[in-house]
Amino acid sequence: MADFPVWLAFAMTSPLFWGITHVLDAYCVDKVFDHPWIGAITSGLCTLLALPFLALGLFWVPTAPMTWGVVGLCVLSGLVFMAGQIAYFYALSFSESGIVAAYWNLIPLLLLVIGYLFFDEHLTQYQYLGCALLILSSVGFCLLDGNAESRWQAFWLMLFGVFCMSVYFLIQKKVFAFSPVYQVFLVSSLSIASAGLIPLLSPRRFKVFRQNWGSIRPAFGFLLAIEIANLIALGTSQYAVSYGSPSLVSAVEGTIPAYAFLISMILYAVYRKFGEEEARHHLLTKLLLVCVMAFGVWLVS
Repeated sequence: MADFPVWLAFAMTSPLFWGITHVLDAYCVDKVFDHPWIGAITSGLCTLLALPFLALGLFWVPTAPMTWGVVGLCVLSGLVFMAGQIAYFYALSFSESGIVAAYWNLIPLLLLVIGYLFFDEHLTQYQYLGCALLILSSVGFCLLDGNAESRWQAFWLMLFGVFCMSVYFLIQKKVFAFSPVYQVFLVSSLSIASAGLIPLLSPRRFKVFRQNWGSIRPAFGFLLAIEIANLIALGTSQYAVSYGSPSLVSAVEGTIPAYAFLISMILYAVYRKFGEEEARHHLLTKLLLVCVMAFGVWLVS
């Protein structure tokens, strides 16, 4: 157990919380928000509320002065992350949460290409095989999307989101070389929260959000819980990137759709409110793809 990679421990934690976030975000896009982009605003508001409590952790972790260049990169990473999140919220309005989650598994492929072309990053043949299995199983999930009319809209939106998250991963890896991980997490989270509030600068969107507030306010505690789960996922993911290769971290996090499908099925079976009935469709095929994903995780570790 002492030889268990630290990066892998963190990378295997984040998919569980992101799976929870995906399923509950899909519920909010369908039942709470009048428009998908409102999810970015509520995410930003909830993050701002949680940050003062998270900042207390600075009393127990190492800190160091941050240069303006590092702060600028954190701000840039926050903007890029939220751009990807807005695309993700729109994709949830077109497809089920597990299918949307599966598209994130294109990140390892893009990062491998970027790492090979620009950073001279090389992986073993087994790690490449593991990444390939995760990507192929994710494509299998995507082909199960029963919403044929809008699947391409979801695909192109998530392709943009994948590009944004790939850039985010690389920026974070660069910043971790100069500043403590938890400190970067807080500054990046502040940037992400601020970026989420940018739509409110538009008078028209501010008016739409104010009209939607009557539905949002009763669910705000629920939204805050979702954002805490999202921050846990984001934090463990950042720690994983700081200890390991961005390509391998994103590959392990390819298990997110498996978590999303299973959580969605369980919640729908128990509550008939959260989760999605579609998660039960093609169950045997989905379980097979989950096994392929698990084998891919074993290979990259």
